[in-house]
Amino acid sequence: MEQTILKEKKKRTVEWLIFAFYAVSLIVISCFHEPWYDEAEAWQMARGASFHDLLFYIPHYEGHPSLWYLLLAIPAKLGVPYEIGLKSIAVLAALIYGWLILFCSPFPKWIRYVLPFQYFLFYQYGVISRPYGLSVLCFFLMAMAFKSRNEKPWRFLVPMAFLCALSGYGIVLAGGICIAWVWDICKEKNWKLFTAKFWMDKRIVGLFLLLIVAVLIILQILPKPDTYAMSQAATNSILKRLIYTVFMMLPDGTVITVLEGAAFLNKANIAISVMLVGIVVGAGYLLFLYAASSQKTLHYFVIPYAFFTVFAAFVYFCAHHMGMLLAFVIFWLWIALEDEDRFAAWKKMTAKITLQEHNRKTLQFAGKFALAIIMLMPVYWTVGASFLEITTPYYYGREMAKFLKDTGLYQLNVMAEYDISIPSEVISMDYDIMDYVNTEIVARPVAVLPYFEHNFCKNLNMGRDDAGYVLHIVPSREENEKALAQWKKMGAPDVIIHDTNLKLIFGDEVNPADYVAVYEYAPYANIWKAFPSKYNIAYKGFIYVRKDLLEKYGLQPIQLGVIH
Repeated sequence: MEQTILKEKKKRTVEWLIFAFYAVSLIVISCFHEPWYDEAEAWQMARGASFHDLLFYIPHYEGHPSLWYLLLAIPAKLGVPYEIGLKSIAVLAALIYGWLILFCSPFPKWIRYVLPFQYFLFYQYGVISRPYGLSVLCFFLMAMAFKSRNEKPWRFLVPMAFLCALSGYGIVLAGGICIAWVWDICKEKNWKLFTAKFWMDKRIVGLFLLLIVAVLIILQILPKPDTYAMSQAATNSILKRLIYTVFMMLPDGTVITVLEGAAFLNKANIAISVMLVGIVVGAGYLLFLYAASSQKTLHYFVIPYAFFTVFAAFVYFCAHHMGMLLAFVIFWLWIALEDEDRFAAWKKMTAKITLQEHNRKTLQFAGKFALAIIMLMPVYWTVGASFLEITTPYYYGREMAKFLKDTGLYQLNVMAEYDISIPSEVISMDYDIMDYVNTEIVARPVAVLPYFEHNFCKNLNMGRDDAGYVLHIVPSREENEKALAQWKKMGAPDVIIHDTNLKLIFGDEVNPADYVAVYEYAPYANIWKAFPSKYNIAYKGFIYVRKDLLEKYGLQPIQLGVIH
């Protein structure tokens, strides 16, 4: 008895040491991380937009429910410094779900020790501040409540409601889980659905209330017709996207790299050879998950997985969203391992196969080796990403803000690049440039503005402090022309952030040759898994200043800039 107590204390000591290392590592890497566009955009909305707009207007263009913005609004509107307020919520969520993995999950000891350091759990959803870290926490709280869901349904339903309120992917996965649960309840009731006993069941009442919540959230995020994301046509086939989501997404999140962090699935050009390898590896993943299942839990994987993969293929998917599927898989493995009939499918399959002892050991070794690779590769990505966070800038916002403050340039008439996206196939043809202009998208200053009290960029929503963010609208030609006319009234800019088409605004009244570059920056987030983005390394951006201001502000041109 005494030895058992000592052994348990020793185990707990190891777990607390691992958690302490996890917590310190997470906080340190978060301090180094420079928030990028997505993080800054959410903060700017939370800081400047009214609660009415956060609830009823912005979600239609952002595609995210309001909860994340409302949570950020607490520190943002109270004046908490940007990086502290932004990062504290994501770090806190990651600390809690890391603790749950170590102390509450049913996984084998070495898996519990390694799992918190997985790339998506530690870095993408812990260091980078988005609503997905809170979604992971919801999944784990649901896993803890799953066994008692029939006796205490609210413990299971409440975190699922929060999951829905955090992202559209949460709604999709929660919907699949609910359908699996309803199936169980209907079987329990012998499919006698048209009785008061069925409809008065507290589980059905709770599920019906959750359905109402989910429908309201769907109505909240339903895209408007002029939403930018809805105007982007796919460049690949739906078959390729389905092959990726069904077979390749899980391997892409754990052992291989197919999509990069800012890559949209509907634009991805995936080679046939990569797809064939992905299908084979992905089929192995699905076979393993089937083997781990029990009769009671398999449908809790199949239905949500089908929902997610179809939604991602047909509607919307960016590479960093694959972590949501991984979080769901962890949730499902959690509930499967807690079921007394776990690995029932594997036992059933192997019962029909007679293996010699050495073949059985070889098969076991191969399985353990594959599992080790699946678990350790994402840890390698975490280490690589953390090293890059310490040694290289993730994004330009923090350093550009320092430059603008140190020089005082933010106090001048500042204008930034606006979107002109001309398809490559029409560049060699006669075209009207106004057909490809979007004056709503003035994205360059967004990552910089959280470090300032005011919106200093005159052509970002006309310099309004309550709108220092980009609302992804596709304006009409008339709206674009009106915006360009208003920008012209502001006068020639003193400072220009990135290459800006001045001729379209001012005609021949402003000479682009009057501006020179004084600051160089890398414009895109540059870490995905353990590697820097190749595009970020190759492509640079500049801040330009009018030549007659150089001496006054003590600036030297770094090279001739190209202003249109």
